[in-house]
Amino acid sequence: MSKHVKDGSSDLPPENQPALGKRRDFLASLIALGASTIGMGAFGSYAQAAQLSQSAALKSSYDYIIVGAGSAGCLLADRLSATGASVLLIEAGGDNINQPKIANVGLWLQNLSTETDWARLSTPQPHLANRQALAPGGKILGGSGSINAMIWLRGDPRDYAQWHRLVGQEWNPGALDRSYLKLTQPPAQGAALRHTQGSRITVGRYAESHMLTAPFLAASAGTGLRRIEINAGRPLDGYGLAEANATPDGRRSGPAQAMLVPALVRPNLKVLSNTLISKLLIQGSVCRGVEAVVDNVAVRISATRETIVSAGALESPKILMLSGLGPADQLAALGIQVHQAMPAVGANLQDHMHTTMAFKSKVMLPEPVSNGLSTMSYYSTGYGRGAPDLQLMGMQYPFGASMPAGTGYAVSAFLAKPRSRGNARLVSADPKQALAIDPHYLEQGIDQENMLHGLERAIEIGSSRALNGIYNGLLTTASLRSRAEKLAYIAQNAGAGLHFLGTCSAGRDAATSVVDANFKVWGMERLRVVDASVIPEMPAVNIQASVLTVAQLAADRLISEARDAGQFS
Repeated sequence: MSKHVKDGSSDLPPENQPALGKRRDFLASLIALGASTIGMGAFGSYAQAAQLSQSAALKSSYDYIIVGAGSAGCLLADRLSATGASVLLIEAGGDNINQPKIANVGLWLQNLSTETDWARLSTPQPHLANRQALAPGGKILGGSGSINAMIWLRGDPRDYAQWHRLVGQEWNPGALDRSYLKLTQPPAQGAALRHTQGSRITVGRYAESHMLTAPFLAASAGTGLRRIEINAGRPLDGYGLAEANATPDGRRSGPAQAMLVPALVRPNLKVLSNTLISKLLIQGSVCRGVEAVVDNVAVRISATRETIVSAGALESPKILMLSGLGPADQLAALGIQVHQAMPAVGANLQDHMHTTMAFKSKVMLPEPVSNGLSTMSYYSTGYGRGAPDLQLMGMQYPFGASMPAGTGYAVSAFLAKPRSRGNARLVSADPKQALAIDPHYLEQGIDQENMLHGLERAIEIGSSRALNGIYNGLLTTASLRSRAEKLAYIAQNAGAGLHFLGTCSAGRDAATSVVDANFKVWGMERLRVVDASVIPEMPAVNIQASVLTVAQLAADRLISEARDAGQFS
């Protein structure tokens, strides 16, 4: 075991210097990705800089330590290292983001329940026929942003307004809008993206020409909705064409690809993959850094400015609790020293959930375009005054069904604004053990009603007259005539939305939240949480863009504070 290293000291002594070079040689795994991302003209200098950066010795201290290279972590690593600060980014998963199932848009489903997925399961859910729901997450650079379906959706302004009310002035809609606008760029025309553009996500609309898109649009119009621009930043009351964070040639443009990879040229950025965090190093009310297991050796590394936990909604609360920050009774029962009782850690767990209807086709359908999503439709059921309760997706393939390619399609209904709240509890002091994940799906009666409405809308759109000549019946043989039959179908078939958040919620007081409006952990110095876990209430959209919006807000705050402190010009 290594001894704690002091702030500002030099590299770790030889006996504590793990063999980092061979296992974390990013060059081999990222060559093809680097070529397509930054252009062949810059490849030589990129390769040399990346090799130099990744083979550099692990130092005993950095200005910033970021725990977790998911969506938020990748953005923060790019933004903070661009200031000249020294940054250590630590990821528990692997680094091979150039493998086809990650890089190629159409193969994203191949990641689930594999080595690139944490492959967690929820506790049995009473309202889902006591089934365990999937609780996946990206176990790879980019986190879930490297294995998700690349559905790009800007938040509804009413959700931004609600976050503002719950968290504080720093999260006002104007600030969130400005943060969002720093994230994206239109698809490059002709040549590959240049390195100078690499800090922005490429977003495009690719499915307009697919055979199913026009019928899906017409079917949505037939339900009484109006046509809208989905990502225009206006209320999502209507239907429109879907967009994906992908390139025109069908490659993922996620946070790892668009933000982290270009930043690897900076010698002040160090990335450790396959590295598990044991705990945060807490002295009194100050976080001094982290203890990490690097090549089977426990190493303590100091952060001279901040430690930022960005491990996601199902890992960030675990790291806090393992470090003595969490519900006192749970920690004491596991023999963990309580540094600060924080009842909100692990609470407020939320997730979209979905039920999908697959349909048989009379004709052979063309291959899916990009990520296979054509349209989005939003419905308000009358149970609330905020953003829409339901999101319906027109899909070019029979998601979740076993059908030959081209013989079917699907409409998926997402519970956009779930009212049920769950929790994620620590069950062991072993950092390798997953939390007990209990989303409490459909616990609230309003969620059951809205999911029922969603199922009915999915059937209505998928069997609409607009799909005459294509529609050939439902795939399921279950009877769906009565309300009871429909609710039983939902209980047997609905699943996780895979959009977990809220477990380290931002808020206005320490009794009901974990971080303040500036992402600082209540009662702690030099410790922040920045990822999906801080979002206090579920937005009515797939959360990739929302997580990055919040991360950009945090990055701007950190940079502003460092500038005010005279830490860089």
